[in-house]
Amino acid sequence: MSIREVQHQARAIRIIQRALASTRMPHAYLFTGPEGVGREMMAMRLAQILLCKSPVVGQAPAEDEPPYTEACNACDDCRMVQAGTHPDLFVIHRLLVREHPDPTIRRQKALAISAEVVRHFLIEPVGRRPSRGRAKVFIIREAERLTDTAQNRLLKTLEEPPPSTFLILITSAQDRMLPTTRSRCQRVSFQPLPAQFVTEQLAALRPDTPDAERLFAARHCGGSLGAALRLIEDGLFATKRTWGDRLVELLRPARGFAPHLLAQPFITDAKEISKQVAEREPDISESDAIRMGVQTLLAALASFYQDAQRRVSGADVPPTNADQLGVIDLLAQTHSSRQLVAALHQLAQADAAIGRNAAAELTAETLFIQLANISQGRPALRVAL
Repeated sequence: MSIREVQHQARAIRIIQRALASTRMPHAYLFTGPEGVGREMMAMRLAQILLCKSPVVGQAPAEDEPPYTEACNACDDCRMVQAGTHPDLFVIHRLLVREHPDPTIRRQKALAISAEVVRHFLIEPVGRRPSRGRAKVFIIREAERLTDTAQNRLLKTLEEPPPSTFLILITSAQDRMLPTTRSRCQRVSFQPLPAQFVTEQLAALRPDTPDAERLFAARHCGGSLGAALRLIEDGLFATKRTWGDRLVELLRPARGFAPHLLAQPFITDAKEISKQVAEREPDISESDAIRMGVQTLLAALASFYQDAQRRVSGADVPPTNADQLGVIDLLAQTHSSRQLVAALHQLAQADAAIGRNAAAELTAETLFIQLANISQGRPALRVAL
């Protein structure tokens, strides 16, 4: 295991290496950025270095860089970290609620990291001496899921941790965390991964997936390998192809076509996506799963308009929907840049409305009517969603 295995995060690696080379190693880090870009890998590599009995200090990669510190990968501590059995490495996550000694707590849904989980699995062990004598490292996954009470209980530990105690909070939504929590951590930002790199990783991880599907996932995932893998697992590619074809129906309507009639099949397909969401998240409510399914399909629909907008503006960006260039061409030919922006605004409004728990089918009906009006050169209706 090497910290250099974290790909395309040179700035984050430099921050960590400078801290390791100094005498002022922060006791609390906040790793921010999209999921699936190397945040947890970096946290585990840093934990191994902090717990390693004989860290190796190598030559700096450049004149203005600090010496490069790595774990030795040979001592007992390194082997235990790699095996996931090190007694001084604690990974805190919401599913720990099911391992809590109190049966009442175990019956809680694992949708958040509760104060009870933080108290039992972090605050109690933080006060004990390290079993191996070097350090204790706590990694908190999905830190944005910490309840406000849990974060308030963490504040003293974040501000004045015991000696040789390190906390690494990992989040993809730092704005959902309390300012008091964020301010007590050294923030390290992780960048989206290049689409080409994601494509290469998908080829290795999902070799049986068709090339066109992998390419769509890589370009639609926002630079997150984890999100790309989920897109493939959810079968979004086939669904978005269907909706590319339905966009053609919307743009070239047959006699008697009513755009609001697209709402029902749209919600039906979104509910199919929601089944995959519910399978990954057994504790999620049905309404939340459907909301996520609708938003996933809205984003796929928006990707066609984004591709067309890039085409109209002359941006040299590979299209997300390279397998349906005819749909992109039609959108670009029938819409001005202003119309495309208006359509994307309507899609964003629909997404926001779903996020506020608006009625899904009514929101979809309104959306398709608005998109049809925009494509036909009529002004969008003023509707409060």
